[in-house]
Amino acid sequence: MKFSFDFLPVCLYFTIFYVYPRFQNQSLLKNQINASFPITFYHKVYVDYRTSPPRLRIFSLNPCIKASNYLLVHVYYNGTITKLKLNGYSFGFYEGNCPPVYGPARNCFYVPHHFYGVLPENGVVQKVSIQLGHREAFLSEIVEIGKSYEKGLTVCLQIVYYYSQWQNVILYIEAWRAQGATRFIVYFHSATQDTKKVLDYYEKLGLIELRPWPNVGALSSYIAPYHPKIDDSVFIIASHIALQVCSLEIRTELGIVADFDEVMVPGDGSVLEYAELVMAGKNIGALLFENTHVGLEPNIYTNDFSGMKTLTFINIFAPPKYIFNTSLIDICETHSPGKFLHNSTTTLFSNGTVLHFRFNIKEIKANVVEKPYRFFPNSTEGHIWNMHDTVRTVWNFLFFHV
Repeated sequence: MKFSFDFLPVCLYFTIFYVYPRFQNQSLLKNQINASFPITFYHKVYVDYRTSPPRLRIFSLNPCIKASNYLLVHVYYNGTITKLKLNGYSFGFYEGNCPPVYGPARNCFYVPHHFYGVLPENGVVQKVSIQLGHREAFLSEIVEIGKSYEKGLTVCLQIVYYYSQWQNVILYIEAWRAQGATRFIVYFHSATQDTKKVLDYYEKLGLIELRPWPNVGALSSYIAPYHPKIDDSVFIIASHIALQVCSLEIRTELGIVADFDEVMVPGDGSVLEYAELVMAGKNIGALLFENTHVGLEPNIYTNDFSGMKTLTFINIFAPPKYIFNTSLIDICETHSPGKFLHNSTTTLFSNGTVLHFRFNIKEIKANVVEKPYRFFPNSTEGHIWNMHDTVRTVWNFLFFHV
């Protein structure tokens, strides 16, 4: 059985970040971010009702700012305009440092920022414009969050790029569904034809929600020649914007952000059942899961998933991942909750682990250890059959079930 690996890049202009300039005469205030500053905005504005009064939240990519810098915005509602100052700070890989100290992101010129301010009255917003001096950026897609949540677990998947492999997709969806996931939000940039075929298959079944994540695009032509191109600087950084906005748009009580090679499992039962039991009715904002490297034999990239029956665990340190309470989380970081809405909210270590299945497990020099975890809380054989059956269905290929 042969699979093609033609790249399918998304070359559209990046509507998610690009804003159209509108010129006007406006004097600048002290420390106000203006049109000479290289900044691009995520196209959605969030009205967060989880606090009282509600907050207006905007996300951007730009160089580091000072604590005194702010955005000046106009909030439109029923024909009236309210001026609002939004304070901001950077997030993602930073540990309070900007520029970041994390290796792969150290040389990034643009970093993700969060701008926020308290809304007047009931927080109803129809449109927002960002005042940048001679530029006025309109953000008209308003997303209200935090009014209510339903039971369940939503999985936010980091941006899918061309190196994502379709075998990971099949194992990921099968395992997370078995662990109780009720919704998948998948941001898509590019993929091989085979990976895209698998994603389209799950989308048609209604199991995942594919959202486009194309290239960021260019700055205003007036300042672009004087700054690095955004798409040359945001590969690892852009994922933090995706992580954050996905966590805000979760409609279930619990959420998780995980890569294609990560599945969280408890000591017994499903991770959804475990998290609901431990976190229900308590001021627990997140459950941390230790990270365990897992080897599969045969490797899933042989298109054979029978390695799920016998897992090899490698004793090597890797940072944890976490499940979070959607009503309590404020800022999501990659490996731990960055910030909660309330200082009294706590984080607990779980009795489970992240099964981190690595393609190069044989190259890692570490001891093999025994652990009781498995990908599926019930019949592993049945799930292996399901995954092989998915391969057969997608490619009309008769797979021998091991």
